Amino acid sequence: MRQILSHFQGFEIKRHLLPAIVLGVGWGFFVNGYWLVDVFPAGSKSLLFLTILAGLIGILVYCLLFQWIKKALSGLSNVQKAELAGLSLFTGVFLFFTVTDRWQEPDRYIDLFLPTHTLEVSIPPDGGTDAVSILWISTSLGDVSYSTVGHDGWNVIKDRLVLTNLSDNHLRWEGKTGQEIQLVFETPSQTGYAVITWDGHEEILQFSRKKNSHVHAFEIPFYASREWMLLLGILNFSFLSFPLCFLVFRKRVEIFRAVQHSLVVDTRQTVVRDWVLVMVLMVLAFVLRAPGLENLFPSVEEYSHLNAAKQIIQGAPIQGVYQRSMWLVTLPITLMFRMFGYELWAARLLGVIFNVLAVVPLYFIARRLGRPVAFLSVLLYATSPWVIAMSRVVREYAYYPFYYYWIVYGMIVFLERIPDRFHIDRDWKTALTSKQILLVLGLALPPLYALSLDTLSTFKLILIAYAVLGLFTFLKLDFRYRGNLPAVIAMALAILMSAYLWWERFPVKLTVNLVPLDYFFLNSSQQWYFDRAAIIPLLGFWGTMIVGIVIRRINIIPVFLLALYGGFLGFFMFSSNRFFAPRHLSTAELWYVILMAIGCYLIWIFLQTFPLPGSRRTWIFTIVILGGLAFNFQHSLLPIISRDSLMPITGDYHNDLTELQTFMLANVKDGDVLICSRIYGRYVEWVDEPDFQTIYDFQVQTMESDVFSIVDQYESGWIIIDDARIERTSFSPQNAFLNDDRMEYIGLFDDEHVWRWGVK
Repeated sequence: MRQILSHFQGFEIKRHLLPAIVLGVGWGFFVNGYWLVDVFPAGSKSLLFLTILAGLIGILVYCLLFQWIKKALSGLSNVQKAELAGLSLFTGVFLFFTVTDRWQEPDRYIDLFLPTHTLEVSIPPDGGTDAVSILWISTSLGDVSYSTVGHDGWNVIKDRLVLTNLSDNHLRWEGKTGQEIQLVFETPSQTGYAVITWDGHEEILQFSRKKNSHVHAFEIPFYASREWMLLLGILNFSFLSFPLCFLVFRKRVEIFRAVQHSLVVDTRQTVVRDWVLVMVLMVLAFVLRAPGLENLFPSVEEYSHLNAAKQIIQGAPIQGVYQRSMWLVTLPITLMFRMFGYELWAARLLGVIFNVLAVVPLYFIARRLGRPVAFLSVLLYATSPWVIAMSRVVREYAYYPFYYYWIVYGMIVFLERIPDRFHIDRDWKTALTSKQILLVLGLALPPLYALSLDTLSTFKLILIAYAVLGLFTFLKLDFRYRGNLPAVIAMALAILMSAYLWWERFPVKLTVNLVPLDYFFLNSSQQWYFDRAAIIPLLGFWGTMIVGIVIRRINIIPVFLLALYGGFLGFFMFSSNRFFAPRHLSTAELWYVILMAIGCYLIWIFLQTFPLPGSRRTWIFTIVILGGLAFNFQHSLLPIISRDSLMPITGDYHNDLTELQTFMLANVKDGDVLICSRIYGRYVEWVDEPDFQTIYDFQVQTMESDVFSIVDQYESGWIIIDDARIERTSFSPQNAFLNDDRMEYIGLFDDEHVWRWGVK
């Protein structure tokens, strides 16, 4: 601290005032468009005052910062200054795009520089209509309040502007719009038109339907645009990152030595006390997963495995039931059902057990990075809200950590047995030992399973790890040695051929989708740092990326894990899948756990380079404070205490069918049939009640004629369709059933609409 304060002695304000004013004012503009406009109306006095205040604070901070930077850079060479500037820039960019999230929103502007536009609207009396109303006026900055609209011949009635005088009417509004403005008119007839004038330029909107929308786009000056605001954000974050980067840069020798000593490949045998601690953490993991397994109804996909396991026990052939993840999930569940009966908790408990057992291979992987990283990895895995939530569903995602960690552990052992700068003619014996051959045969089994036995499962995502393994094996070769040339060519061709076969079997259209980043950065509800100071763990993650590259020749595991994480995350970022759910990306979390553990340990190493006064209690207090600021441990309890139908961590909807089932049990009669969408139908199959004569599946593509052909065959029955399918059907069930005298609409239960026919 004294070293930092010493830089402010002899403060020279004049020399640094001009750049401080420029950057301070830029900070004020950035704060205006990035945060304040979400709280205060555009053009308001409060917004202007806070923008000026932010600018003044920015000027003061930059004056102090420039004085400090001047003394900090003295004695550094130009190369070192350039390295430090580059490090600050990259750190600023990383923090800006991971700690903040407003950059994802397209309608971001610097309010002070937005131009003001004038809107005028009139309805000519010769248009043939006198019943016109404006439902809303909306701009890119938000809805326009009718109190700010001047009007003659119009009145505000029930949240809309209604035309009251056709012969003499006029609307006028002046304000800032952003990129576009939208007006929505409603007329009972398809006649008439509106004259809309923007800044003196007249446009005509014909009323061709009941609701008529008019959208007008405006040019945004660059100095008020989203792009300029983002540049200001990156610039400010880079400058503000400089002090931290400088401290790291000054301590780089000490940090590098500590990292070399701590993250060297550790293959020492695990002692008893280590296993005791691992067992304690496994108990913690189980305690955070096992309670309240029946708090939530099964999700739609869970019913598939539950019912398939039930059918197998009742004598159905394996080939005739739901096939996805048959060997990973369904068949193991049948064993639980045979022991405990058809209980939901028993099926979910098995996934919890497998998920907890994944701690063992995780520990073996992270143990090669040292004991601290190993225990941190296990702790983060045990408390990860995302992993906990996924472990409590009857799906393959609960089991993947166990299998994926063992597979990757085998890959790491395989890579470690291949010497760097491998020469084919000299080192081939080391690659063909009996242990290595057995390991290769073992690693060959998962791809065979994914591509042959379980082709419907997402288990095939493990092939991404095999692609990374192939790349790292390829990089083990000594490319300067001519004797390796045939092997280099052969392996390069093999990699290209594998990529081609992947493309042929799983074709994807390359696109860019940044949604997957939301699950790992920003304020992600899937992570430990939800609603906490995410900047602390994310700085550690940033350090992991840098250190992993720097020490790749000392320990290849960090960069290998980075490649795994990048491969799994990149697959979803650049694939054509338009829909993402947390379950799709949960496998990437497996590598993120270890990388985050490395990052936490790097923060600890960095802090230890500063001599803190006091005893061991000071370090304990520091850890507790940082942990409390960065990690939301209470959030880890959400999966076991939540009873909301929509689980916020997994994004799955667990339809609560209690009320519907109670009603159906009291009203279903013998001989009734059921036409239903898959949620309630699968639930009835799971609980074996009510006893319907027949159950027909209602799908999105089901036609109106299909439903009535079933209704015509039976005297009585029920139709139950959820909201999601009603919105996507090719016909309107409400209108179709309303016009049939046989149908009676019972009501809405949660999101299930219920009809019945044949009531006497």
